[in-house]
Amino acid sequence: RPLTFFVCKRVSSFIGNSVSTFSALQIALREGKKTSWYNSRSNPLLESFMKVQNIPVVYTYTEESQPMGKYLLKVSITSVRQLFGMDIDINIIYHGNKDELFLEWLRKRHAIIHNHEPNWLPMIDKMISYADHDRSHLYSHRGNYIGTWQRIDIPLFIEEEYVILLDADTVVHKKFDLSTFGLEITPGIAIGQESETDTNPANLGVALLNVPKLRETYGDFLKFVRDHADRSQDFVSGPSDQGAYLDFYHSYKNPYDVLDLKPSRYVRRLDKVFNIKPYYTSTNNFYERFIIHFHGLKPHEILKSLMGYPKHELPRAVEFLYDLMFQRDSHELVCLALHDFAVALVDDKDNMQQFCEISFTDLKERVVCTYFFKMVAATPESGDCVEILKLRGYKKFIPCKESEEAYYSSTPEAKVAKFKSGYDHFLHVGKEQGKIYPACKRGPSS
Repeated sequence: RPLTFFVCKRVSSFIGNSVSTFSALQIALREGKKTSWYNSRSNPLLESFMKVQNIPVVYTYTEESQPMGKYLLKVSITSVRQLFGMDIDINIIYHGNKDELFLEWLRKRHAIIHNHEPNWLPMIDKMISYADHDRSHLYSHRGNYIGTWQRIDIPLFIEEEYVILLDADTVVHKKFDLSTFGLEITPGIAIGQESETDTNPANLGVALLNVPKLRETYGDFLKFVRDHADRSQDFVSGPSDQGAYLDFYHSYKNPYDVLDLKPSRYVRRLDKVFNIKPYYTSTNNFYERFIIHFHGLKPHEILKSLMGYPKHELPRAVEFLYDLMFQRDSHELVCLALHDFAVALVDDKDNMQQFCEISFTDLKERVVCTYFFKMVAATPESGDCVEILKLRGYKKFIPCKESEEAYYSSTPEAKVAKFKSGYDHFLHVGKEQGKIYPACKRGPSS
């Protein structure tokens, strides 16, 4: 038996019995890398005693995506390396070969780059052509849309039992391993909720994936997606790849079940703490967070809103989040999210500079951007990030006298009782009519 153990130890990969001490030790020696098991989905000894089973991280990226995606992805990868060091594998399903500077950046961070040349790109163009663009912002940019679909090819590249898939707009706050997800780990996929009060799995921004099950079902899943594209048919449970995953795996081996978003055998819900969004309001959930997901407003859009950029300058699909996040007096939770982002952003000065340059056209505001994130990163996470901006003369947007007078002058019909200001009229009526609300001055008065 000892001879078997030491011979097995020298083999690069391992498959064993999940309830065997021998197997648990072999998996522990490999820190969970290149290992698989049978008999149960989890490893009880590793879950309760030897918590050493790291879970690989996977991202997808295409060079056709919008530039901001690359800067956010760098921050997310940096957050993983800051917490885990080199103890965890970071996989990038990478589409493209021209951005050598970024590829070199990834190599220096010891990311495992998987060259991805998907054969389903014509299907993507077909789906964009018939999609309801009001249903999701993803349809508005082909590159971003490709990036979301890249995840369906994960089982073609990854050999681990489980991986955690992260969107580029995530930041990891606290370490985890496979034991963190408990003994009743998903046999298929486990994903986060869409809203804070939701109890259903609905958002793929953070996903725990059983790779063998995805590999087993890969052909059927791809055929399922192609059939929808051929028929110009939307998915029931959501737009894009998210809807495809939910529709297919909820129905897997249950073809006659009525589709809904409730957890099912192959679709489980991750705990909220793995997908905390900046517009959530539960202090307890925030302080227990493992991962921040900038779903909706991205960090630069949150910063702009705190600096006085008005609501209507946000992308239309996320305008509604402005009121959720910035109408409250306290911005404690928003500042927590920005603190996590800042700690990873300032670790790479070049990326911080590029992030601020693409976020702001005004040179003074670019300087404020770098100053802000440096200060936030250097203060305790409970610090008041809004106060940092106030000291530089920036505050949230309030309709100013000059802009109100100019708008009323050009739009006299706005002076009706049901609108509390000219800006309120602009948001509800004037914007749709093509009216312009003059910009208020931002920043210090002198």
